Amino acid sequence: MKRVTLMLFVASIGMASILCGCKAKTSNIQTNLEDSVVYVKYTPKATFTTVAEMEAMMPTGDVESILGKVNVQFLDGCYYTGDTSTPFLASFAERWNKAEFLRRFVNAEELFERENTNYGDSLTAETVRGVMPLLPNEYQLAFRNANCRARAKTLVRMLTTIDYVPEQTERMANYFTELVNVPFDTPEFLTLEEKYAVDKDFWGLYDKSKYVADYEVIQKKRLGEDVDYDELERLSLPLQKKYLATEDFDTKCIYGLELACYNFPDQIDYLGELIEDGRYSKYLFEVWISWRLRAQSRVFGNSTWSEIPDNLYDNARLLVAKTFVKHIEENPSDELAKLLLMNLIYTDNLHRAGGYYGNEAMGADLMLRTRYFLPEDEDETEE
Repeated sequence: MKRVTLMLFVASIGMASILCGCKAKTSNIQTNLEDSVVYVKYTPKATFTTVAEMEAMMPTGDVESILGKVNVQFLDGCYYTGDTSTPFLASFAERWNKAEFLRRFVNAEELFERENTNYGDSLTAETVRGVMPLLPNEYQLAFRNANCRARAKTLVRMLTTIDYVPEQTERMANYFTELVNVPFDTPEFLTLEEKYAVDKDFWGLYDKSKYVADYEVIQKKRLGEDVDYDELERLSLPLQKKYLATEDFDTKCIYGLELACYNFPDQIDYLGELIEDGRYSKYLFEVWISWRLRAQSRVFGNSTWSEIPDNLYDNARLLVAKTFVKHIEENPSDELAKLLLMNLIYTDNLHRAGGYYGNEAMGADLMLRTRYFLPEDEDETEE
C-alpha cells in the first residue's frame, strides 16, 4: 500500500542541521582524568524533561500494547490558554493551537498506519480502527472558528471509522490538507518582508562565537573521525565545568548543546534544565530540538514501533514557546525571536518510517558529529 504522509507547513529557515547530534549512552566516566578535569556531580533542576522521569512513564508489555501509552499521559498541557489581548498574542495563539491539533492528529494517524502494517509494510489481516485520545474541550482549545472545529471533528471521525485501504486513507489525507489550508482569522505576527530581512542577517544574529570565543574550536574537536564515544565523554568534562560556572543564559545554552554533541552522560537532563528554566535565549529552539532528538533516541527508541510521545515533547515545546512569547511582548522589535518562534510552532513531529526503517531520530543519529550548525554553503564537513 502506498504510504500516506500527513505533513504540516514548516516555516523553514534551513534549520535541518540542528537535528544532528550525538546519541547518549550510560557513562563509564572516571573522576580521575588527565588535565585534572573531573566529572562534577550535579543534579539539573528539571522535572518531566529528565531521563528518570521519562523512563518511569514507560509501561511494560509487548510493543503493540504500549504504543501511545506515554503520549496519552500528556494530553493536557499542549494548548496555549494564556492571554490573547494583543494582536501578537492572538496571532500566536491561533497558530500554535491549530498546529498542535494537527500534530496530535498526525501522531494518531501514524499509529493507525503502524498498527495496520507488519514489518516490511505488509498489511495485517484485519483493520485496527484508529484512535485519537481527546480532551473534553479539544476542539474549542484548538480552533477559534466554527468552520475549523467542524472540519476537525469530521477528520477525527474518519480516522476512527475508516478501513486501512487506499481510497479511504487518501480521502482522509486530502481532508487533512484542506484543514491545514483554511486561512487564519488573525494576521501573521511576522510579515514576509520581516522574515526575509532576518533571513539575510540570520547567521550574524545567531553567531555563537559572540558568547563563546572558542566555539569553532569546540565544534571541531568532536568532528574528527578518530574520536570515539569514550574520548568524547572525556572531552566533555571541561565543557561541563564551563556550563556550571557561567551565569549568562545564552552561553549556558551553547554549552548545553555542545555537551549533548560531546556524548556527555547527563546531556538530556542538562537540556531539560534549560527548557524548564524560564529565561529567554535565542538558542532555546535549538535546545528543544536537541532534547527531543536525544529523548527519543535514548529513552523511547529509534524503531518504527517505538513510542513517540509527541504530547510530552509538546509540553516542553510550549514551555519554550511561552518563554519566547514573554520575551517578544517585552521586546516587540525582536524579529529574530519571532522567526524562531514561528519555526518552533511549525516544526513537525518525529515521524515513523516504514517497517524496516525506524523513526526520524535514527536518521539524525546516523549523522553523529558529521555536521554542525553553519550556513549551508559554509559547512566544513562537506569538504
